[in-house]
Amino acid sequence: MSNTDLFESQTADLRTLVDVLNTELDAIAARDHEKLSAAVNEKSSLLNAITARDKHIATCYDASLPEHQQAVTQINELLAQCKQQNDVNHIAANQSLVASQKLKDIFFGKTQSGYDSKGKAFSLPSAIAKGIKA
Repeated sequence: MSNTDLFESQTADLRTLVDVLNTELDAIAARDHEKLSAAVNEKSSLLNAITARDKHIATCYDASLPEHQQAVTQINELLAQCKQQNDVNHIAANQSLVASQKLKDIFFGKTQSGYDSKGKAFSLPSAIAKGIKA
C-alpha cells in the first residue's frame, strides 16, 4: 500500500467515524439501545483500524514532503472533530443517565436527596411510597 493510499484510507475512516459518532448521538438521544450498540461496535472497529494505520503511517511519514504535511493536517482536523463529537456524546450519555436515575428515584419514592457528612449523595424515601410493598 502506498503512502498516498495510507493517508486516503485514514482520512476516509476518520470521516466514517464522524458519521458513526453522529449516529451514536442520535441513538443516545432516542434511547435506541440497538442502534447505540451497533454504533459502539462500529466505532470500536474503526478506532482499531485507525490506530493500526497510524502506527504504519508514523514509520513512513516524511515531514519534508508537502503532500504528507497536507494529509496529516487534514487527518488532525478530522481527529479534532471526532474528539469534539465524542465529548458531546459523553455529556449526552451522562445527562441521559442522570435523567434515568431521577426517574427511577421518583418511581421508587426516593424524591428527597441530601448529602452525608462525607459528601456522598443519598436519597430519602418519600412519604408517598411509605408502606408500599409492590
